Amino acid sequence: MSRVRRALIVATAIGLAVPMLHLTAPTSVAATGCNPDNAVAGDLNSDGVADVVVGVPDYDGERGAVDIAFSDGTRSFRTAASLGLTSNPGDRFGESVATADVDNDGCDDLAVGAPGYDSSKGRVSLLFGRTDHTLAMGSTLTGTAAHGSFGAQVLLLTTEKLTATGYVRTGQQLVASAPTADDGSAWEAGQVVVQPLTSSGALGSGKVTITQNSPGVPGSSENGDRFGTALAGQGRAIVIGTPNEAVGTRSNAGSVTMLSATDAAPTTFAGVGVTQNSAGVPGTAESGDRFGEAVAYRDHYVLVGVPGETIGSATYTGQVHVLNFNPATRTVKSLRAVNQNTAGIPGANETGDCFGSSVALGVNTVDQLSAVVGAPGEAIGSVLGAGAVTMFRANKAGGFAWSVRQGDGYIAGTPEAADHFGATVSVLGGDLADGESMVDGVVIGAPGEDIGTINDAGSVTWTRSTDVWNSLLLEDTGAVDPPADTHFGATLATP
Repeated sequence: MSRVRRALIVATAIGLAVPMLHLTAPTSVAATGCNPDNAVAGDLNSDGVADVVVGVPDYDGERGAVDIAFSDGTRSFRTAASLGLTSNPGDRFGESVATADVDNDGCDDLAVGAPGYDSSKGRVSLLFGRTDHTLAMGSTLTGTAAHGSFGAQVLLLTTEKLTATGYVRTGQQLVASAPTADDGSAWEAGQVVVQPLTSSGALGSGKVTITQNSPGVPGSSENGDRFGTALAGQGRAIVIGTPNEAVGTRSNAGSVTMLSATDAAPTTFAGVGVTQNSAGVPGTAESGDRFGEAVAYRDHYVLVGVPGETIGSATYTGQVHVLNFNPATRTVKSLRAVNQNTAGIPGANETGDCFGSSVALGVNTVDQLSAVVGAPGEAIGSVLGAGAVTMFRANKAGGFAWSVRQGDGYIAGTPEAADHFGATVSVLGGDLADGESMVDGVVIGAPGEDIGTINDAGSVTWTRSTDVWNSLLLEDTGAVDPPADTHFGATLATP
């Protein structure tokens, strides 16, 4: 098929309320034209509208890439080599991507993980956004643990401080996990690194490494835990998913660790841990549940995916937990568990749905805070693994809930076996200037999507409004057609 059709496919949705490059020289100076007053999460070129950023770690022998769809339709496809970085097969550049304005100029910036770099020591690169759709190369941070996969997950954290000239982001931090790093004699126990950034986005002093053996961190480092498999955060809070954690004798039952720091001691993290055996948490920790496979955090709410959960006779049907974490007191409260048999939630619990494989939290003007939950194993009729995404009110029970899939009238395409629509989900930041009318968009990955006869090329579906959904394919790589087995959509940026 011609590459002309790669950029945009539009489908009309009815009644849906969403809960909602070119290399430049390294610089630490704010880019001309970036406007801090725009203040939209995920807006790389400061036009007041968030951009869609997709990591493509499987591209070109797993050298990897990042593909950006700017809000004006401009596309920018970048490999590590095009940014002046060394690039080798297996680096997996783009395995993780996070956005935030770390140099406080009004253009959001990118942190990009390459966990396979240097025999899986791993590396994270910081790229600065610009108004002309370019990226300026910033600092790189390389993992130190052998086979640690540093950069498997990344976050960019900022806090805001009111000054005489308005709110200014302060105390920026780059957070990256190395889930297969050893901790002493505990192999693949995992670790999370917090790297302070200066006001210009350069690497600062005071880097700390957090493991389950660190003071103030619950639990202990054990063989194969892979602490840091999932990451989420906001402000001075970090939520860490450890789905391989054993609970008692139950292997891979999973746990979630919620940590916070203060402005006075921004790298001193402590907190609480939660499993499905914790007091007040619904359910029971069981082998293979993988509690914490995916996590999201926003405004004190934590969404935890448990894709391996068995409910009744439905194995691996999955569920999610909604928690509330208070960073100031470092206390957690379980609000409820939700699965596809929960009253008001579309669908039904079926074997292999893997509901909760991906999760996100977004603002919705109808229901305030909404959960976005992927079920990439969902069968559509007799089509196995086609996938679906469910959205429902997160901050309280009840309210609107709905499910979307390919070819349902909202979204283009046809459900096909192993498309895995919903393998990844994220949100597009709404305009804060809209006040109570602010709505976040939704982004959904289908990394198993076939394009004609091209297997597992992958696709991404996104929406900003209540009536239009758009689909993206991999941007022009110089080939006539998107390459097979690229799994476009396997990584979405975290704003």
